[in-house]
This record gives sequence, structure tokens and C-alpha cells, in this order.
Amino acid sequence: MRPEVDDLLDVLRSSRDAELRRVVVEADLDGEPPAPEPAVVEPYRWFVARVGNGVKLTPAGYLPPALVGETMRTLGWDADWIGAGNREDVTRPVAELRDTARRLGLVRVHRSVLTPTRDGRRLAADPVGLWWHVAARLPLARRQGEQVAGLLWLLAVAAGRPRPERTVARGLAFMGWVDARTGRELDEREAFGLVRDTTWTVFDRLGLLGSWRNRAEAPTPSAVALARAALAHEEPLAPTRPVSAIELTVTLRDVDPPVWRRLAVSAESSLQELDVLLRAGMGWRGGHLSMVELEGRSYGDVEDMDELGDPRLVRLDSLPDGTVFRWDYDFGDGWEHDVRIGRRQIAAVPTCLDGAGACPPEDCGGPGGYERLQEVLADPRHHEHADARAWLGRPLDPERFDPTEVTRRLRARRR
Repeated sequence: MRPEVDDLLDVLRSSRDAELRRVVVEADLDGEPPAPEPAVVEPYRWFVARVGNGVKLTPAGYLPPALVGETMRTLGWDADWIGAGNREDVTRPVAELRDTARRLGLVRVHRSVLTPTRDGRRLAADPVGLWWHVAARLPLARRQGEQVAGLLWLLAVAAGRPRPERTVARGLAFMGWVDARTGRELDEREAFGLVRDTTWTVFDRLGLLGSWRNRAEAPTPSAVALARAALAHEEPLAPTRPVSAIELTVTLRDVDPPVWRRLAVSAESSLQELDVLLRAGMGWRGGHLSMVELEGRSYGDVEDMDELGDPRLVRLDSLPDGTVFRWDYDFGDGWEHDVRIGRRQIAAVPTCLDGAGACPPEDCGGPGGYERLQEVLADPRHHEHADARAWLGRPLDPERFDPTEVTRRLRARRR
């Protein structure tokens, strides 16, 4: 099960709210894994296949009117839509389909041309793989609040609950989330707003939930299956072709308990590509700047720092065995990592071979702030305990480490 889901379930099981505890039980995330339903993801499969080798967008950045109309007719959405349905900016179903396809990693825009990603091309011919791909990337979220709300919403759907936003509101209230402006708990309408344009939209485009005006209906069996897959049952790690690889040992400085990873990555990786893998391997979300310090020179892509070397021009296979360099992440909190070049080997990459310790929470104040956070959370009588728990939104287990989960993150981030 995904770590963030385990954390959420631990929190809800400790609730005095019997309804929240029932939702956890009825979601049955420890039961038999759901069977993939490839027909469910046909809207995304058709759209990616239709985009084909690329579609030139209009000067305003929209899909051509002919494709908008074709999409509405082919997917059967035109019967319920008022208007011509040939302009993306006023045809919400098509706009939502395109936006969520992009956020699911299936299409992208480059130089005003919409094209399938590498994953999109592969999955357009593999509907079962596409179903797992969509499940593995839910909930869609831009911010932490949307992430927590999305997990709660999926949990309610997995439990077959009508009006799942009720569970979202109750769960957020129990976890201490409040409106930033008013300081009060979120009502059902506000809770629904956290998922309306993200996770809910994916289910709606797939035809799993019906009209937004009729959310009182129980979710369909197909919606329940997708929600359960998103929360608990991940697609098995796909085999990768062994290539020339380099073993790296990455150690986060100045934290206790120790946090380190041993990774196998492609020997051809540049420092720029390595930056992406290090974020995923350690567990950082990736919202902050980073930089490499190697042999007295800094490499990175940071505005207002003109003397940085180009990280695209340095490959790992150019560095001798035993080379140690520093990788900095989040210049505010100041997380510093030592990266050591290890032995060459033939391996499936990227892979986490070993490690220890959980990645500290983002934005907790660096090593010193992390130490204090652990002290506060370990003492329920501390005057800051409730605020710290509400800020974190999940239990903190500094010892937690799962190499399989790290490998999943590495391969997802690589794509």
C-alpha cells in the first residue's frame, strides 16, 4: 500500500468519529486487488491515439475546432452539451479531458503542438496498462490540501459512499484542516471544491460518477475499483532492460535517525537527469531549487546565479569511482546531501538497492527544524503538539523506508 495511504488510515483509525472508522473498514483496501477495466479509460486512450503525431494548437493555445467537435461526438458527450461544442474554451468536457490527460502524463505541449508523451504513445496500445497508469497517479493535486482531500475522496468512493465530499469534510476537520482566511472547518461544498477540478474531474470524464448535480448516487462498481486501485493496489513494477549502471550512495547530512539511499542509475545520466532521480530517491516533492557542488564548481539552473556550470554537460560515467560531491536541495531549509560514486555494474535502472530512514517533511525548517518537529510530535503534552500534527497531516515515522516504493518513485519520476 502507498505510504501516504497507510499514514492516512492510521490517522482515521485513531478518530473517535465512528463514521470515519467505518469508511476505512468498508473501503477494504486489504482485500483482493481489483481487476483492471480497460474499457473505463477509453476516453483517454482514444484522445491520445487521436492526437497521434501531434496537433497544432490555435494561436490562442486551444485545440482546433474540428477536433473539439470530433471529440464531443466520438465520446458521446455532444447529446448533453448546449452549444456547438467546437470551441475548447467554451466546451468544458474537452478542456477537462485535455487538461487531465496532461496532468496524468499522457500528453504535453511543445512549441504550440500537442503531442503524446512517451508513456502516452505506449499506453494508447495498452488499455490495461493505461488503467493502472491512471490509478497510480491519483489523486491529482496541486497543493497539499488537495492531496489530502483527494485521498479522503478516493477512500469514500472505495467504500461506496454517496456524496463522498462528506467524508472529505469530516476527515479534514478531524485532522485539523481549516479555512486559512476564516479559521473555521470546511463545509461539504468547500471540501468538494478541493477535488472538483482535479481527482473528481478524472472520474467524471470517464463517466463513472454522473452529473455533479446528482452526487447523492452511490459510485458505480467501476468507480469503486479504480479508487481502490489508486489507494492500495499498484501495478507491478515493469521489468526494465539491464544497462550499464553506476551505484550511488546518497546520504542526507545532519539528521537523526540517518537517512540514506543506495541507488543504481544509468551511467549515461547527466547531472541534470540525476537531479530528478535524487529528488525521487530521497523522497523530496521537488518544489524547491537544487544545485550540485562538484570539484569546486557549482552546477544547476538557478536564476540570478550566472556562474553555474551546465548540468547537462557532465555525465556520471565521466566521474572516477569514489568521487564524492554535494547535492543541495531547498536553499531555505538547507538540506545537504553527500553523493558517492560507487562501482559500475549491469543493472535495471533506476532502482533503489538499499537505504534507511524516511525523508523529512518538506518545509519543516531543515535539520534543526526536523529535530524539533520529532520532539514535539513525540510528546502529546507539548503545547505545540496539536498544531504540529495538524500541519503535518499524517503520522511521522522517521524510521520508515521501503526500497520498492522508492523504486516506484524513481521510475515514475524518470518518465
